[in-house]
Amino acid sequence: MTDASGSDELRIYDLLQKNLKMHPDDEAVIDGDVRLTYRELQQRVNQYARALLATGVRRGDRVATLAPPCGLFFISYLAAVSIGAVWHGLNPRYKSRDYQYLLEDAQPKVVFTFSPYDERHYDEELQDLTDKVETFVTLGQPRGSALALENFLDHGEGITDLQLDQARNTVQPEDVAVIVYTSGTTGNPKGAMLSQRAIAKSAQINARWMGEGLRKVICPAPINHVGCLNNICMNVFAWGGTIIFYHRVDPIALYQLNQQERPPYMVTSPTGFNMLLDSPAFELSLIDFVELIVYGGATTAQSTLEQFVPLGAKMSSVYGQTETCGIVTATAFDASLEVKAETIGVALEEVELKVINSSGVEVGVGEPGELLVRAPFVMSGYYNRPEATAEALTEDGFLHTGDICKLRADGNYEFVGRIKEMFKSGGYNVYPVEVEQAICEHADVAQAAVLSMADKKFQEVGFAFVVPKAGANLDAPALKAFLNERIANFKIPKQFEFLTEMPLLPNSKIDKQRLREDLNERIESGQLG
Repeated sequence: MTDASGSDELRIYDLLQKNLKMHPDDEAVIDGDVRLTYRELQQRVNQYARALLATGVRRGDRVATLAPPCGLFFISYLAAVSIGAVWHGLNPRYKSRDYQYLLEDAQPKVVFTFSPYDERHYDEELQDLTDKVETFVTLGQPRGSALALENFLDHGEGITDLQLDQARNTVQPEDVAVIVYTSGTTGNPKGAMLSQRAIAKSAQINARWMGEGLRKVICPAPINHVGCLNNICMNVFAWGGTIIFYHRVDPIALYQLNQQERPPYMVTSPTGFNMLLDSPAFELSLIDFVELIVYGGATTAQSTLEQFVPLGAKMSSVYGQTETCGIVTATAFDASLEVKAETIGVALEEVELKVINSSGVEVGVGEPGELLVRAPFVMSGYYNRPEATAEALTEDGFLHTGDICKLRADGNYEFVGRIKEMFKSGGYNVYPVEVEQAICEHADVAQAAVLSMADKKFQEVGFAFVVPKAGANLDAPALKAFLNERIANFKIPKQFEFLTEMPLLPNSKIDKQRLREDLNERIESGQLG
């Protein structure tokens, strides 16, 4: 095994070459009954790359994959980027209008489909949406003009080793390798362009601080999300570990797979923690093989983290975005639980952070402002969006995250909230994340989401959606009394609604746009006021 602390690779395919040289017979990918060593993975990648070249794919052309997390995803991704093509993932949970927008925007030359899946024939569905795609390839029985995967791969037999090497030698570190479409809750998603250097460099730096806990992981995450591609797959890949794919979040199946494979690396979120804790069958001893827990996406209550301390695993709260290629901050493994619950840690190696006010001036310790990030793995820009790119990136290379943070005296950064989510109540700034964190400290609360609503007296006030833990008996007066001891009264939501579950985005974050639409509908109908 390697800890990826050696050379400074700048292209994605270089990582595969390094792993092949150092441990060719170690397992790289597991997908059901298929188990591939690094040697076998490279053979598959070369086969796909040859077929792409034979189909006419060249450096800069786009290649898409519509699939659940599986071997087809990872192999097609590695093959495409190895010859300089730009890869992007499509989520099987999307609707036809989502696919139409994404295909029209990226205009991939080849689309791989895992079809049929969940009773949908994606190859046929996508062919009906666009005439911009030249070749559809399907893992199953093809429909329409789609090619069966076996027939597609046969096309590559005429491509020589020399031709393949020549194509790969043209790939430059700054070439765009992947477009990840942001899972925004308003407007059409924007495609963040991540370069070869960005993805390889980010993976190497994360592999260095995470260490040998990366030797094996299970990946059930959607392939179109940076959490799947970089935080899970590429970090493990850079270390030289094993990626186990499972096609959906199925608690029973994933439990069985975890018991069978015993992966030491766990990537999770408050939602993931609560899913475990809410299961009547869960005991900490069932995951005694976990050595490394990396969590983010929202604030995790200290009371939740406390329940995982006896496991003895290294735990770190992290922060990142699609536009930062994933993780850019992390709490130290030996930090206190308070730090791991209330902060996103410090900047990773080669990452620069600063916090600025609305005038663009850097603020001091303890003052909230927008977090800016500069690193060799920040996005190159938004695909086909020059104006949005200019707004997001400063001339000296800092990325506007749109997130409000503050630097603490101990050097850790606190995540305060999204700029677009902040509201004013009676003239005071209210950051929903702070309120959500306070609500989630209640022993009977599993999840919370806070939105603003208009108020005649205070202009805006908070409205809280709360999911109680299983079997808990919780009401608004008790929760208000609990909050009154923890946060200022103007921050306490004026109304609460208790849900059995939160609506979630494909990346498992709470879908606040859905909650906003529901709240607005009830306000407009006179149910709330």
